[in-house]
Amino acid sequence: MQRIDPERKNHIQEGFILVQPTLLAIAKADLITAERLVDSDNKYIKHQAAYMTQQSIEKTLKYLIDLKTGSQPWGHDLEKLIRLAKSSGILIPETIDKHKTLYSSWEAVTRYYPQAIIRRDMIQKAITATKDWHYRLKNEGIK
Repeated sequence: MQRIDPERKNHIQEGFILVQPTLLAIAKADLITAERLVDSDNKYIKHQAAYMTQQSIEKTLKYLIDLKTGSQPWGHDLEKLIRLAKSSGILIPETIDKHKTLYSSWEAVTRYYPQAIIRRDMIQKAITATKDWHYRLKNEGIK
């Protein structure tokens, strides 16, 4: 089977078109999921909204870093990813940069510490900042 090329173009093989979804497309889907979950009265579903928001931010960062450097970084630490992104000349939204430690904590806290309290307004703030970021990227031709 042919490997999808690094420029993320479609390939035709055996009569099928293989499409590699980008991390940015997956990040956008994660954000849609977060938007649908954030208003739940169920604490654990609300936690999933925080997790999906963190994942959207993480995948957006990894996608942009890969575009700039040709290499996708590993890890979930938003602080490290943001530092790497900035060193590559990537502009980070102020809200995401300011709250990166909090948003980074959602990766584990939401899944392993059910007693944790995550404020809905902070999740909504992160969703809005990430959605605005995706919109800005789209306007810059990054899809």
